[in-house]
Amino acid sequence: MLPGLLDRPQAAATHGVRSASDCASVPYMATEVIYARVPKELKDAADEYARNRGATLTSTVVELLDRGLSAISDDRSVVALEKTVASLTADNARLDGELQGARVEVSALRNFTARSSRKIGSCPGCSGEISGYDLLAAGRCPKCERGLSSLLVPDKASANLDQRELLILVGALGALLGAAYLMSK
Repeated sequence: MLPGLLDRPQAAATHGVRSASDCASVPYMATEVIYARVPKELKDAADEYARNRGATLTSTVVELLDRGLSAISDDRSVVALEKTVASLTADNARLDGELQGARVEVSALRNFTARSSRKIGSCPGCSGEISGYDLLAAGRCPKCERGLSSLLVPDKASANLDQRELLILVGALGALLGAAYLMSK
């Protein structure tokens, strides 16, 4: 508080200083005076708050005013935080959607991988087993390295290729490509 206030009882009372401990608890700072008329109920509530805390009315009013101004300042921060939370929530929802799409793709890939590893026929050259992968991806028999493209468009129905398994494999490939296309949009 102000130096010398305790030497002048009238000035000390005006500033709400009753003892040296009131001055000791607050470091010296320049002060200004605010005169304000307040409703009786507000004044009584401030007096009671100060009395319950064992503080002066002046220090109580300063504290409450400081808290109020801090709350207003913090309110701006809260608004900014709420905007950030809303933005992050939207990003999270978008990422959840992308994750679900990725899970569908992975599931389709697993199904296609399982389907492509199944035996779908035999090589016309060595009669060794060929899988969907050998026919559609490698294009060659894994045993004799003979090309298998003639099985895709045969001149006549081939006994070397299970047409049902081939159609299921091509259907799985189509579903996989469809899912990949939809995820790219």
